[in-house]
Amino acid sequence: MPAPASLDKNLQFWHWYPELLVQGLSDDQLRWQPPDHDSSIIFALWHAYRSEDDILHNLVFKRPSVFASQGWAQRLPVVEAGVTGFGNGLKRDQIGRIRLDIGEVLAYAKAVGERIGGYTASMTPDEAAEDVPLPFFASVYPMLDSMTKAEVVPFFAIGHVSEHLGEVQFLKGLMGMKGAPL
Repeated sequence: MPAPASLDKNLQFWHWYPELLVQGLSDDQLRWQPPDHDSSIIFALWHAYRSEDDILHNLVFKRPSVFASQGWAQRLPVVEAGVTGFGNGLKRDQIGRIRLDIGEVLAYAKAVGERIGGYTASMTPDEAAEDVPLPFFASVYPMLDSMTKAEVVPFFAIGHVSEHLGEVQFLKGLMGMKGAPL
């Protein structure tokens, strides 16, 4: 399978998978925060796709995000969005006040995945090789002070997203549920 087709298949999966992970969960379960962990399932999902959307559109594609260009601010209203606009820096009580419709979060995840997939499918080899500076990583992850566009896309659209989907499974496990269906 050629690399672009493989990337597309992965993008489709990681933007569909949360549907499977949240099946049957109540609003209380989606918003539950364990005593020693600030996050909740709804926050982890919202953050994963909001950050992917903003970071990739701003740094890689240089185009308006799905959130900004398709009216998602009204569909996913978060009054306190943190220092980054996608939840970084929020305190436990701020995360606890986030009230989002899970259907809208899942629809947003798919919309972000479709847009990212469309952009990656049209990237030329020269565009894919362009360097993207990542100054916000330099102090914590010195080896990630820059990456090519071809590296940044799967890093955020697959790596970062899957990290937070693992967090969703962790939170489900803390509630006594099976994290993934396998």
